[in-house]
Amino acid sequence: MKIIDFEPNHILQITPQKSQQYIQLTIEYGNYLATGDCFTGVHEGKVVAIGGILPVTESRAYLHMIVSEGVPHQWVKLYRATKRLIAAVQDDYIRLETLSTTPEADRWLEIVGFQYEGVLRRVMPDGADAKSYSIVRD
Repeated sequence: MKIIDFEPNHILQITPQKSQQYIQLTIEYGNYLATGDCFTGVHEGKVVAIGGILPVTESRAYLHMIVSEGVPHQWVKLYRATKRLIAAVQDDYIRLETLSTTPEADRWLEIVGFQYEGVLRRVMPDGADAKSYSIVRD
């Protein structure tokens, strides 16, 4: 897998995993993601991951990650890209936050340094619950 700079049209090239199929794959959403710090994972010419950090307020930001169904075992490269991204913004925000809806995402978030906070009920677009995770700077 190759990690490259995100471009808004990459959102039109990814097929999200089943748990993320609610995501609106539009150029408008791609332009929104481009307002933050974002990267794209490409494997064999296909966009298989899009990750980044979007500002929420002056002191808060949100980590997002879209992953293709059947993404190849390239998690070390995604881990390194995510850790680099978190390190690059660590002094910009007091709080990084994100949501998880699968056990695999729970493990991933804990591996990259997030701590579990609790369950947010009916917070997802389909009305599902999600687990809240954060990294809070002292």
